[in-house]
Amino acid sequence: MDGVLERLPVTQCHSMKAHLDTLWDKEEGRAIRPLSQEEQAFILNEQLLVKVDYGYAAERYIWINYEGQSLRPMYPLWESQKLILSEVARQEELRWRSKHPDGLLFNVLKGRQLGASTLIQSLLAHRVLTHGHVRTLIASDVPQNSGSEGLFGMLELVVEHWPWWLKPKEKFHTKNHHIMFDNGSRVVVESGKSMKGGLTEDGGAKGQIGRSKTYSAAHLSEIATWERPEQINTSLLPAVPRTPRTLMARESTAQGRNTYWHEEWKLADAGEDPRFFNIFVPWYAEATKYWLPYPNSWQPSDDTLQFARRATEHGPKYMHRPVNLTKEQLYWYELHYRAAQKREVLYQFLAEYPSEPEESFQNSGRSIFSLETQVRVANQARSLADLWIVKPRA
Repeated sequence: MDGVLERLPVTQCHSMKAHLDTLWDKEEGRAIRPLSQEEQAFILNEQLLVKVDYGYAAERYIWINYEGQSLRPMYPLWESQKLILSEVARQEELRWRSKHPDGLLFNVLKGRQLGASTLIQSLLAHRVLTHGHVRTLIASDVPQNSGSEGLFGMLELVVEHWPWWLKPKEKFHTKNHHIMFDNGSRVVVESGKSMKGGLTEDGGAKGQIGRSKTYSAAHLSEIATWERPEQINTSLLPAVPRTPRTLMARESTAQGRNTYWHEEWKLADAGEDPRFFNIFVPWYAEATKYWLPYPNSWQPSDDTLQFARRATEHGPKYMHRPVNLTKEQLYWYELHYRAAQKREVLYQFLAEYPSEPEESFQNSGRSIFSLETQVRVANQARSLADLWIVKPRA
């Protein structure tokens, strides 16, 4: 390779990984023979590229549990995941060009099961596996969603299948709680339910997650259902350093209006949060996820057609490309929308499968106007053509 880094094809990397796996004695924790010059050159190339390029690393060496059915490479990414990653990359470049002192702190508001948690956990895994002395926090709403059966399990899977010739050694690894590597990086697991900075039986106070610790990377999930989520601002955020290497994601579906999550979203959306930026992922962001084959006789209802026109008009703001929903997507939407109406849980459907941020933040209580009427008015609303202000003559 003559001292020049080379972006090797995925197939070649997979082939070399399989070859190098045959040289590793798991029980002894070492190679069964000295590596050849060619093998060493390949490893050095990958060590350097993988550290500086998440995309290169993820495409070749990150494995995930796909839909609870099989183990497979993370790539190719869903479009919903590409949307998040591209916006994070765009913000990273903007901050680098402006010499912004802070890292990447962002909120993700999304529909259900669009791969956001998997992507974020892979970002954290990449960070701790390739960089030293990264203290990372993982926390969901309740312990079972935070631990090895939830978010932490996603990271553990990446670590398990990471190539031995790229992986730092594990010093400690306790299921559901933490993992520490010999490069000084560690991952700590907590939850919004436990609300602790230290164990309460050891004198730690509730509602103090992260207090007295410094975390340069974090993933906080299902924010909308946390108990006392204000602890994020009062205890955790002051301990998150303002450096370009900081990486922190808060993500959730919406659960009602005028909540902590809703207010935090509005603050960042208005540009009034000095640290966080927003990423919204509509339900239709991944075309392979929510669709149904439609009968030949089916024609979209007027309400569905109005929704499609609204998505075409407003969707590019979030998708950063033209939006034209397929007939299969519209059939899925119409059937599920009607089912939610009949079950009287339309507010729940719109919160979990939103097409716009404000649509997701629904009140579950009753209004003088039915939710159907509010949706119809929103779908039929025209874009603002002009704004006039009438002032009395002085």
